[in-house]
This record gives sequence, C-alpha cells and structure tokens, in this order.
Amino acid sequence: MDDKYRFVLIVVVCTAFQFFAIRTALATEPATIFNTKCSSCHTFGKGIRVGPDLKGVTGRHPRPWLIAWIRSSESQIRRGDPAALALFRQFRQQRMPDHELSDAEIGALLDYLAAGGPSKDEDRRLRLAAEATPDDVRLGRRLFVGDTKLASGSMACVFCHAVSIEPFRGGTIGPNLSEVYARYWDWALDQRLKRPCLTSVSGSSAARVAEAESFALRAFLRAASSSELARASGR
Repeated sequence: MDDKYRFVLIVVVCTAFQFFAIRTALATEPATIFNTKCSSCHTFGKGIRVGPDLKGVTGRHPRPWLIAWIRSSESQIRRGDPAALALFRQFRQQRMPDHELSDAEIGALLDYLAAGGPSKDEDRRLRLAAEATPDDVRLGRRLFVGDTKLASGSMACVFCHAVSIEPFRGGTIGPNLSEVYARYWDWALDQRLKRPCLTSVSGSSAARVAEAESFALRAFLRAASSSELARASGR
C-alpha cells in the first residue's frame, strides 16, 4: 500500500475511534441520560411537566425504590407498590417508559439529581474526559503523581492512592483508582475530586482541584481505566 494512502487510512481510523469514544462517553453521562430520557416529561426545579418535578426526588423516595422505579415503573405499579400507585393516580395514569440502564448509569443519574446537577449544568458544561488530548492525559498523570502541584496546595492523589499503570508509585491508605472512572464517569468523579480528601484544619470549603485540573485528572483516570494510557500519552 502506498505510504500516502496508508497515512490517510490511519487518520480516518483514529478519527473514527475518537468519535466513537466521545459518543459512548456522552451516552452514559448522567447529564445526557437526564436530557435524553427524563427532560421531555420532567423538569428540575421548574414545576410539573408531564410527570413530577425531579428536584428533591432523592429526598422524597428511598434510593432502592428509585432504582426499581426508573428501571420499570410498570413493574412497580403491577406489584401494587403504594408510592408507585399514588404517582400513577396523581399523574392521570400516565405510564413512564421502562429504561434499560445499568446499575452504574442509574446510580450516576441519582447522584446527579441529588447534587442539583441539572441546575448547575445551566451555568456550565462539564468537559468530558473522552474529549481530552494526549497532552491533557499527560498533565493528569503529572498532577496525580505530584510532579505538577495542585493550585490549591493539596496533596497529590499518589500519596494515598495507586493505579495499576503506575505499579511502583502510589499509597495504600485509600482505594486503588485503576477503575474509578469506569465506576463514576465524569460528573460524579468531578464532584469527588473537588472534595477535600482529608478533614481541613482551617475548615476551608474551597475546591481541592480547579476545573482544568479535574479535567486532566479525569482524562488520566479514564486512560487508566481503559488501559489506553500508553497509546494516549505516546509512551
């Protein structure tokens, strides 16, 4: 094969792979799930639409009930669940469609609603780790291992945590973070990265990482979760 055509083929394949990765990440983000599966019938803090306003829903119902309801509201109604029947009657027997979502996706959606995600998203759009460049992944690695200091002055993740792709560096005080991105995805992981790891003596409520730092760290942890770090960083 001619070198010119080989180069074009490589570019096309890489572009297609990146598009697929971004599309996949978008499809599983709680904000995307809310916008594609919930917002046509529900608002967040703006009153009743077809179904109830979802602001405060995680406080009105237990989490296990919400998981079962989201997965199959019809099953809950058929079982005679009192809360399900009450909603069914209140909203003129409108049936909410069943959703084929994984436990992780439903859990991320509930965390997103509990933290007021839809309202916050009106003010800013979270950059997804799937959109990161190799330079972003490299910066995330430097932040993780402490080669680049966090702007807040907080300790680097490596002092308490390890990842499998850095086998000779990493603490054991906290859990191994090799698969943390696959568990939490962008929105929930961003919230966790911004929380202080240790109780602050000063009582400061400042975010542990800045927006750009969160993006880079999530890009690195995504690469770690998918075993793509070597390719993404050119190592």
